[in-house]
Formats: sequence, structure tokens, C-alpha cells
Amino acid sequence: MNLKDNLKKYWPRLKKTLYLLAFIFVLLFVFSWGFWQGTKSGYRLHWPSPFEKILNREKPQELGSGDMSIFWQTWEKILTYYIDRDKLDAQKMIEGATQGLVDSLGDPYSEFLNATASKELDETLEGSFEGIGVEIGKRNGYLTVIAPLKNTPAERAGLKPGDRIIKINDQSTENLTLNEAVNLIRGPHGTKVKLSIYRPAENKVLEFTLSRDVIKTIACDWEPLDHQIAHLKIYYFGTNALNEFIKSAIEISRFQPKGLILDLRDNPGGYLEMAVELAGWFLEKGDVVVKEEGPQGEIIDTYRAKGNAYFANLPTVILINEGTASAAEILAAALRDNRQIQLIGENSFGKGSVQEVIPLDKEANLKITVARWLTPKGEKIEEKGLKPDVEVKNNPEEILGQYSAANLEKDLQLKKALEIINQLINQQ
Repeated sequence: MNLKDNLKKYWPRLKKTLYLLAFIFVLLFVFSWGFWQGTKSGYRLHWPSPFEKILNREKPQELGSGDMSIFWQTWEKILTYYIDRDKLDAQKMIEGATQGLVDSLGDPYSEFLNATASKELDETLEGSFEGIGVEIGKRNGYLTVIAPLKNTPAERAGLKPGDRIIKINDQSTENLTLNEAVNLIRGPHGTKVKLSIYRPAENKVLEFTLSRDVIKTIACDWEPLDHQIAHLKIYYFGTNALNEFIKSAIEISRFQPKGLILDLRDNPGGYLEMAVELAGWFLEKGDVVVKEEGPQGEIIDTYRAKGNAYFANLPTVILINEGTASAAEILAAALRDNRQIQLIGENSFGKGSVQEVIPLDKEANLKITVARWLTPKGEKIEEKGLKPDVEVKNNPEEILGQYSAANLEKDLQLKKALEIINQLINQQ
């Protein structure tokens, strides 16, 4: 068979091969030309990159009308033009965008919690964290020690109420927020933190190097006053609040008081279930503790006392201030509405909404408002708070630690509460 016959026989197969090679050549040319043009416009090849591997881009079901193109355009432009794009952290960008999504609700109590923030929330409610065990706050613009907690590195080192923290690990505290200062002081068990302290009473600067430890915060404590009054403090409604309350209640029963001062000042709240459980010690079984209001103003749940009513007949007054919030306001309102117990101090914070913590991927959580609270008489707590029956303000210049022992000379609110409870006892 000659060459002409061979070409004729194999030409269809050869023709397909030539077309395929031509197609591949054109494809490579177009890709190279596009890449060159993109590079001129500022694009940079960064393969492989986590930014091209974003997972789960699909929108949720039942999502209202909206256009996500602006989000992805912004993401693309950051990758294209941002000067330090080689330092970008995809997960951090995603978490920041998620936080922005939750912030757009305009609700101060709904928030996205990444793994770190979720752990901190758990530690707060469980009553355990790693640090030095000191209550701090801002006083006259200075970061100030309010009180060291009992049996902690801060107490053992000799920190005192009123000490001004001027440096943390040689970093000035002048422009630090309270949260920033707390984060610098806290740290893993066994590590050290250096504090520079100005002590006004001695007019000197002192240096302290403290070893951090596992701090077990106190949820509840009490002390006797005036030989016949029990001063019961509830600091927060965390997981250990009920056990510590029962322990205090047993000790108070042995003391056999004639009256009780329930101190809920600077109590930020916690678990609703704890407030309901504790309310059962002060109210008759079946009394309404709090009502839950849905989005249309409907009552979707009612929580009632179901405890032993052990303190139900004991003359009682309640101390509140601007730091009394959430579950603490619920307990105070329940005792006021059911037993006409007087509230003494200052207007409470006004956090009357219900947050549910919903688990997300990567150990993150969404804390979101799902309802609002109403007092047993149907009063809203949100924003306006609880108004005291007897208003008393403490001197803002005085350093009164939440965990400090009673000081009737400085604590005018507690002094007034003691005066009123004694009047109630004498009227019996």
C-alpha cells in the first residue's frame, strides 16, 4: 500500500488529533494572555490558598431577599488590592463578617462567640478562670483594685482596695479599657504577671509579680449583722450558685436570724433556672417568678416557684444598684411583686431579654435574643430596670468591693437596709 493510500486510510483519525492539539494550543494561549492581563491589573497568583477554598457558600433555606454579590465582590477586591494580602487570615475574616452580621441586628445582647469567647463565657458561668483573683474597675479614670478575692494570689500578695494599677507587664494602663486590662491580667495557670501599683494611702509605687492560679469565684456568701440580721450576697447565677446558696442557707438557719438582707448589687445575672430555683426558697410554691413574652407580645411561658419556701416568712429587704441585671432583676422583681419586699439602693440595669446560646461549628456559639421577660405583675424590665422603693446612693469616691466585708460607715445603702429591716422586725 502506497503513501497516498495510507493517508487516505488514517486521515480521519489524524484530523481529530490535529483538531485536539489546536484546541489545546488556543486554550493555553487564552489562559496565558488572561493571566498576563490580570497581573497587569494587580492580580497575583497565590495557589494553593485557603481563600479559594471557602466552604459552604450556599445560602440558608428560607432566607429573605438579598444579594450576596457585594460581600463576595468585597472579598475579591481585598484579595486583589490589599497591600498585606499575604498576611490575611481567612478564618479571622469569616468570623469578623459573622460578627458584623449579628451586630446588624442592633441588639446589644446578641453576639457571635468564637471558640475563645465561648470558652470565656463557660468559665464565667462555671465560676472558674485562670488569673490572680482580683476585682478591678475604673475609678476617677484610673484602673483600680476594688477587692482581692479570698484565698487568691492577689490576696496573698497583699493587694488592697484602692490600689491603682498603673502598669501590667510594663505596659501602661492609661489608655486600656477594662476588658483589655482583664485580658492582660488573666492567663494560664503557673504563668506570671507583673503589676506596678500606686498606693495613694502610702503615696508610693509598689511592684508585684504574681503567679496565676485557677480561681474559683464565689457565687454566694453571707455574714451576720447586728447580732440578728443575715446579710446574704449572691454574686452571680452560675452553675455553682445553687449549691453555694444551699450551704449558706444551712448556716443561716443555724444562726436563726430575725431578718434577712438579700444583696443583689453588681450581680450581672446568669442562668434563669438558677434564679427560679432560688426564688423557691423565698416564695410559696406556685407563685409566679417571671413570664416570658414572645415576639408578638404573647405570653409563651410562665415560670413558677417550686422550692421549699424556707425564707418565705422571714422579714426581708433587697439591695439593688445599676449593676443588678438579668436574672438578678428577675429574682428581685419576683420577691417585690409577690411579697411586697422593699428594694433599696439605685435603679437596676434593665436587662429584661432572654438569650439562648446556640452551638455553631468550630466550637463557636451564637448568643441570640429569643424573648423578653415580664415581672409577675406584667411589668417590662428591659431598658428601664427596677426602681428602688427607697433610693440611696453610695459615695462614688468610696472603694466598696463586691467581695469585701460589710462596712456600715462607707456603705450607706447597706446601712439603710439594716435600719429598715430592724424597723420591720420591731413592727412584728
